[in-house]
Amino acid sequence: MNVNQEQLIIFKTVIECGSFSAAARQLGKVPSAVSMSIANLEIDLNLNLFQRIGREPVPTAQALTLYDKTEQL
Repeated sequence: MNVNQEQLIIFKTVIECGSFSAAARQLGKVPSAVSMSIANLEIDLNLNLFQRIGREPVPTAQALTLYDKTEQL
């Protein structure tokens, strides 16, 4: 597992902002960098964190559990 702090910060920001593009704006990154970071996090954790249906990503139950754990950091 190669999860790093930046991936968790990006993940947390996506959850809080509700979209990859809004998180990218808040973090000063391009949306593709946010999307790639989330994809890599999903690979590293072997989890699907978001359902990509429609324009906005919908957090899975695993994502909400991970988000709760990031709040403790």
